[in-house]
Amino acid sequence: MLVLGVVACENGAKPMPSKTITEEFDRAFEGDYRLGYGNADMLFEHFNNEEYGYWGGFVQSKKFDADPANGLYANQYSAFNTKAASGESFLLYYYDSYNEPCDIVCMTQFEVKSVKLNLTTYTYASITDEAINDFARAFGNGDYLKVIFTPLASDENPAGDSVECYVVDYRDGKRFVADNWQKFALDLPTCARIRVTIETSDVGQWGANTPLYICMDDLTYTAI
Repeated sequence: MLVLGVVACENGAKPMPSKTITEEFDRAFEGDYRLGYGNADMLFEHFNNEEYGYWGGFVQSKKFDADPANGLYANQYSAFNTKAASGESFLLYYYDSYNEPCDIVCMTQFEVKSVKLNLTTYTYASITDEAINDFARAFGNGDYLKVIFTPLASDENPAGDSVECYVVDYRDGKRFVADNWQKFALDLPTCARIRVTIETSDVGQWGANTPLYICMDDLTYTAI
């Protein structure tokens, strides 16, 4: 975790210290991945149903695979890259819209400034190769995948505007894919929770066909 001190002065007033922190999700752990993550300022929620074998929310991972041919469900914890944005690990988020959402719980007051995002190998393969995922189709003109960050008050009403990050954008002739730790500005206000949802243009009768995963790293925020 990188911490930078900043001092602001205005009209001769007493300097008010602030602290800019970059969470690199690089705390040591055993194995290739582990459920959940937290620091002194925020808790990243998850759930895990061992009886039925499904999970959702946030996972710390150090799995990487830049070969789309390996983009299968069995490889769901891998970032489509050869390394993290910083350090040796990153945070992976799986959005399961059939269960209660997993949020970033704010333990202290801070403003989130930015985050770096990267597709998983599973998601990348699903949007580029129809043969590898029987449920999803390859993206074409007009398709998109976006990650939405919504600040919530303690009563779970919005505490500010949502921010939409297009990690795949094939609209209006574009061909953008976040496969190299793309930095996105968030500028979220202080709040009780940050809800992260993922939306795709490939939707069928039972909901999203695209695997709704995203990799996060270098979450930068300023303590208040």
